[in-house]
Amino acid sequence: MRGGEFERDGRRKQVDPGEGISGMINKIFSAIASGSRNLFRNWRILIILLVLYLATLGAVYWFIATREATVAQLLLSLLLAVAAPVLFLVIQTIAARHRDSDSRALALMGAALRDFWKLLVIALPLIAIAVLAIYLFGKLGGPAPAKTVREAVRTLPAASRAAAAAKAQPVSWQTIAITTVQYLLFFLILPLAAIQLWIATARDGLRRTFKAFARILARAFAPQAVVTYAIGFVFFAVIPYFLIVPTTHLTNPWLETGLLVARLALAVALSLVGWVVTVGALGELSYGSQTATAEQPSQGRDHVPAEA
Repeated sequence: MRGGEFERDGRRKQVDPGEGISGMINKIFSAIASGSRNLFRNWRILIILLVLYLATLGAVYWFIATREATVAQLLLSLLLAVAAPVLFLVIQTIAARHRDSDSRALALMGAALRDFWKLLVIALPLIAIAVLAIYLFGKLGGPAPAKTVREAVRTLPAASRAAAAAKAQPVSWQTIAITTVQYLLFFLILPLAAIQLWIATARDGLRRTFKAFARILARAFAPQAVVTYAIGFVFFAVIPYFLIVPTTHLTNPWLETGLLVARLALAVALSLVGWVVTVGALGELSYGSQTATAEQPSQGRDHVPAEA
């Protein structure tokens, strides 16, 4: 394999052909290990991320659980619907910046609260693609990323009983193809593109990111970026899923409750740490280690690289 590294402006650099796949894998695991060390060394930032993540999960939960029966409940649902994505984007801004920033944790969070809207702006084309895809998949009769999380959660027990009672149906290759495209689009293509755009926006600002939009998207689907994301996906999505979904049936209710709490806590920790480390590793592979601070040595200790 040739290539796979990019300079800061998005142009491809020459890579030694002798490195091959093994060289790429070594770089990926080195970036992941470096990102893990950096995150756990900055424990104040890790605590802030954990608090923001728990607040995001809480907002999502209460949005799902709240029924719009009164005006107050409707207003609460609207507030939660705004709070959850805002908190999520703040987390992404910190995840993209913390590695190459020498700011104090609170200064970094303040800068993220100031600049999170830029990540929303740069992601608007991807959001439009996602909405269009949901509409088209609905027209094709595929399974439902269009189905709301609220509806899915509320109907989960009934759906499980219905699935258990249903007879085996013949394989529909059209359904399999549509489902495969859905999963690739919503769990690989759009997240990878969004991560790279968010990293670039958090580091370089909206103007430079829009100018390099096409090159950044090309970088998002370089082999090393895809492999890095796939490794991270196991930790921030697959393992937490298998920690949450299985049910236990113990005779001691306190032991069962304790085991459930432990599984949920581990799933939350893995999903947050796995995601932040993945974003950090992708940032290092794309931009190199400590690029931002190396290029801006005179900005002071509390400087966070950002540009309008």
